[in-house]
Amino acid sequence: MRDFARYLQENSRFQSYLYSYPHKTAYRPFAAPVDLQALWRDEGRDALFLYAHIPFCQQKCAFCNLFTLSHPQPELVRRYLAQLRTEAEVMRQVLGDFQVASYAVGGGTPSLLSLDQLEQLFAIYTEVMGVDLAAAPGSFEASPDTLDPAKIRYLAQRGIQRFSIGIQSFVDEEARAMGRLQPQKETDALLDEIGAAGFPAFNLDLIYGIPGQTEASWRFSLERALAFSPDELFLYPLYVRPLTGLHRKTIPLAAHEDRRPRLYALACDFLKARGYVQDSMRLFRRAGTAPAQDSEYSCQEDGMIGLGVNARSYTRELHYATEYAVAKPRVAAIVQDYLGKSRADFAWARHGIRLSEEDRRRRYLIKSLLKAEGLECHHYRQVFGSDPQADFPDLERLQELELARIQGPFLRLTEAGMACSDLIGHWFIGPEVQQKMREYQPR
Repeated sequence: MRDFARYLQENSRFQSYLYSYPHKTAYRPFAAPVDLQALWRDEGRDALFLYAHIPFCQQKCAFCNLFTLSHPQPELVRRYLAQLRTEAEVMRQVLGDFQVASYAVGGGTPSLLSLDQLEQLFAIYTEVMGVDLAAAPGSFEASPDTLDPAKIRYLAQRGIQRFSIGIQSFVDEEARAMGRLQPQKETDALLDEIGAAGFPAFNLDLIYGIPGQTEASWRFSLERALAFSPDELFLYPLYVRPLTGLHRKTIPLAAHEDRRPRLYALACDFLKARGYVQDSMRLFRRAGTAPAQDSEYSCQEDGMIGLGVNARSYTRELHYATEYAVAKPRVAAIVQDYLGKSRADFAWARHGIRLSEEDRRRRYLIKSLLKAEGLECHHYRQVFGSDPQADFPDLERLQELELARIQGPFLRLTEAGMACSDLIGHWFIGPEVQQKMREYQPR
């Protein structure tokens, strides 16, 4: 039996992002296609999350292992948006009566789309899926190399509530190390435009652990970021993953050379001293700012509809998506397969994972515990009919190690526990899912 304390002691707390469970590397082809109409028939549909994936980028960043294609031909983008609408029309029929509690547009780089293409995309949300863009909290992801003032104004007018932009570093050398071309003068002007556009929430992404990054250069990026008054900051530790540009040229660091623990601690102290509250290991929100996507949607329980290639959808017992890949030839082949689907094909799921009762409990635990709000033990009991600490005895060990504590009805990570979120989260991954993730061959 594995020992929790030894696991925490012997492993770097920087494992990999744990933003979903189970991870797509645990997905496999189903033995037989799953009829989506039958799958969704008995599911709650009054608070769904709607996501559209735009798998295109101007350039592939050196750290990125997302499902994306760089430099797409205009005809490919045109065909993709047309197919996205077809898929949405099928899902509208599959779902029948439903309500969207919140939505997002991600990728890839959705801001790569032209104004006309953005209009086509949002028509899918409004005309096909019946979403009131101004009423349902929505998020949009952007990159500075694909933005201009006209797109920013358009997105604000469409009612986007959370605008998120990936800067990664305000130091030119570090940005280049990440494979990004974003002259700071032009980037600063775009950030001023975003601030002036009046989005209810403006998020800015930064990365720490970049080769050559120092505590001084990291502090500089944090200071420059705050000059634009973001409501949220996402701070990502650099993870070098297979098949990425960095993986091909980066020599793994010895533990004593890893700056990420010091840079994380610096950022926590820096932001908290300037009025930001930590929501997770990565998310910091300005005090008094409500989450832009605060709604009745519960990511632990409610369903998700993903539109587009590699977009994840899930019900209580089944998660599904197209195949995941990183390398350009395989990504391109999966996109072409998506473009070749008939309307009838979209009524079936062929690739994903069926969750056991234990994995549904693990999912609820992980998605709750790694957030500052923590795990609401009473609600867990209501959902599963059992006590979380009886189901997961290592929660008591977390408390003994002062990585978590009971606060009223919640079990919450301490500051030390929050710093180890990814490591703690990976501990609670179920053995069958772990085995599938180990067996996955990146391609």
